[in-house]
Amino acid sequence: MADTQAVKQLIDKYMEAYTQRSIDALGETVSKDAEFIAYGTDEGEAWHGWEDYKNCTEKLFGAIKELHWERGEPHLRFSKDGNVCWFAEKLSGKFVTGGEEHECAFRITGIAEMQGGRWVIVQFHRSVPAHPHAVPYLETHGVRFD
Repeated sequence: MADTQAVKQLIDKYMEAYTQRSIDALGETVSKDAEFIAYGTDEGEAWHGWEDYKNCTEKLFGAIKELHWERGEPHLRFSKDGNVCWFAEKLSGKFVTGGEEHECAFRITGIAEMQGGRWVIVQFHRSVPAHPHAVPYLETHGVRFD
């Protein structure tokens, strides 16, 4: 049976770990095995396994003084047996680094899996929208998305 509320709580906890800048809280939301995979927008944002992701995120948390989210409603889809959930959410983040406040739209998609009686994120992709970077480049080469 699909456990919508539990997966939403998992995503909430993941997002709150970033707000708190807490590696321990983040570690409670993701799989800590070598098969964990996470991607971001930039080419270098590819993490394989918990240790790789943890090390990068610790650097991020050290560079950010504050982080706040304005979140949308996550969209969930469960496997037929209810043990896997795909999710997607649009949100915006406000963060302070280097004494300056920045704001950016984000998108996150991921896969959560029931492991050992609890939900964990086993894969995710976090990105910023392509415009104004990739979209103009693609449009100059005849590719349009509308």
